[in-house]
Amino acid sequence: MREIYSCYHFEVFPIDKELYSYKIFGEGCPPYDDGVIESPDQFDSEQKARFAAIGHISLLEEGPQQ
Repeated sequence: MREIYSCYHFEVFPIDKELYSYKIFGEGCPPYDDGVIESPDQFDSEQKARFAAIGHISLLEEGPQQ
C-alpha cells in the first residue's frame, strides 16, 4: 500500500520473510517527476524501511549538497 510523505508517494514491501525494501514514486515532485527510486538497501523490519524511505525523501527535498 502506498503511503505519502511530503509530496512523495512511497511503498514499503517485503523482499522475503525477514527483509524489506522501499520504492519512492516521484509523482509531480522534482527531480523525479516521472521516475521511481528504488532503495539501495534492504532492512530487517518494515518500520526501518519506512524510516529510511522518509529519510531518503527528506534528502531529495534538500537537493544536491555542495
